[in-house]
Amino acid sequence: MSSANAVDYSVIGIYGLLMVVVGLYVMRFNRGAAEYFRGGSRVPWLVAGLSCFMSGFSAWTFTGAAGVAYRAGIAATGLYIGNAASFLLGYFVFAQRWRRSRVTTVMEYLSDRFNPVTHQTFSWVTIFFQLFTSASTLYGLSLFISSACGFPVHWTIIGAGALIIFYCVVGGLWAVVMTDFLQASILMPFCLVLVITSLARVGGPVGLIHALPPEMKTLHVSGEFGWIYLLSWTVMVSFGYNTSAMAQRYFSVDDERSARKVALLCCGLFFAGAFLWFIPPMAMRVLYPDLRTVWPTLANPSEAAYAVASLTLLPHGLIGVMLAAMFSATMANLSAQFNLKSAILSKDVYQKLIRKSAGDRELLLVGWITTLLIGATTTAIAAIMAASGKSVFQIMLTFNTLISLAYGPPALLGLVVRRTPTWSGLASFLTGLVLGILGAFVFHWSLIQQVAIIIPSSFGVFFLSGFFDRGDNPGRKHLFQNLNAPIDVAVELKESPDFTREVFQFLSRTIIAIGLLSLLLLGTAPQNQRGTVVWFAGLTLLIGVSLGLMRTAGKRKQVPEYTAISR
Repeated sequence: MSSANAVDYSVIGIYGLLMVVVGLYVMRFNRGAAEYFRGGSRVPWLVAGLSCFMSGFSAWTFTGAAGVAYRAGIAATGLYIGNAASFLLGYFVFAQRWRRSRVTTVMEYLSDRFNPVTHQTFSWVTIFFQLFTSASTLYGLSLFISSACGFPVHWTIIGAGALIIFYCVVGGLWAVVMTDFLQASILMPFCLVLVITSLARVGGPVGLIHALPPEMKTLHVSGEFGWIYLLSWTVMVSFGYNTSAMAQRYFSVDDERSARKVALLCCGLFFAGAFLWFIPPMAMRVLYPDLRTVWPTLANPSEAAYAVASLTLLPHGLIGVMLAAMFSATMANLSAQFNLKSAILSKDVYQKLIRKSAGDRELLLVGWITTLLIGATTTAIAAIMAASGKSVFQIMLTFNTLISLAYGPPALLGLVVRRTPTWSGLASFLTGLVLGILGAFVFHWSLIQQVAIIIPSSFGVFFLSGFFDRGDNPGRKHLFQNLNAPIDVAVELKESPDFTREVFQFLSRTIIAIGLLSLLLLGTAPQNQRGTVVWFAGLTLLIGVSLGLMRTAGKRKQVPEYTAISR
């Protein structure tokens, strides 16, 4: 097994420079808060969909979840099939309703549906707990990079945090979705290449299945990662993946049809990824039955399984791409969270409580400042987590479960159930929050226990409150009028410039450049590994060219539609 060298570090440096360039490029799209926090609702659905997909996982997928694949086998696949199923709920129900709500943040809609107290309580509590979720994501990245490169964990956290903060501050949501798209264009070809090389090393799919221990190929009804656990996981992520940063992608596109396409694309990508991401860690279980002998200093060696696969099977240069891909996954998740929290602090706290008369330019400035503060705080918490040496999987699961099961039920039920009083959301939220804190930190409930106790309790409080409903207030009436009214793009977005052509042109050219530059790695790769480089470059070029053709086709299609309207 090799380790990263100067070629790999050069690749990482070029990748970091690319992220800076993207942030600077999209600054011109941000005229005010609407563009900074939701892209002016002009983000193309394909870009928003890939951004939503990338925001749904992070380096945690390649550390914590890879550790599950290494230890438990096909159970990890079940986790991500659950993720895919959660987006089907978005496709059929919530994507359309979030877009029609015509809001900038999930929290903003709470004032209309419930009341300002609910709005502010959700805002502050969500920001507090999601700081720990984001920090655990950054912690997962640090473990991966330090395993592969030998870098100190704390310096990795600081460096990665600084880069993410920079392009989020200068570019807003446009920078988030653009970098997410580029990151997906690097990550997906890389993962596919690593799957092919992993299977080749263990004798193909049949060889992998025969070589794995029997317990890794079986799912029991109960126990860790059994069927009941996977069902509970699906319930939990269904609340997380249809609110928060994911819902923000539904706000960012032009209409409800595009929002549903975002959800369907994410569903398909997560389903495909469930069968691709976890093959390399399982192959490493065959090649290295005990990873503690490889990295005895790690507290949880199984969480380095993906790094081991990359260092064992890939040539230098592509190892750098692997490390850049891990940065990609984490940056996508964290940048989405930074932008979301900044939107909440700017729109839901600053404008509501401090400066109700604040205009778009003022909110843009506040957005820059709050993004910087959120990023710095997250980085500091991640450094503290790294010092603790705890499992990334357990930290992420604890805080994700806590916040998803607390704010998810009232936030989503409020979109579809009209007849509950203004205090129903807060009562349901506090029920879930108190039970979640007790379950996580006092009684140490399992995921199954938390879902089985918290969800019925939160739902019960919400629906029972309906007996006390006294009819619509002006805010709720306005919200449901919006929910029943289709988006009229020509009218509602007439003041918002459409950057679709510029976005696809930039992305297409940049991805093609990445593919061509990766061919330079042929000069440093050993003879027997040059085919791997060619595979990666070819797949990346295919994505770039296809995107360019799509842009051209879209441009031709728009001509007759515009002519017909102008008549």
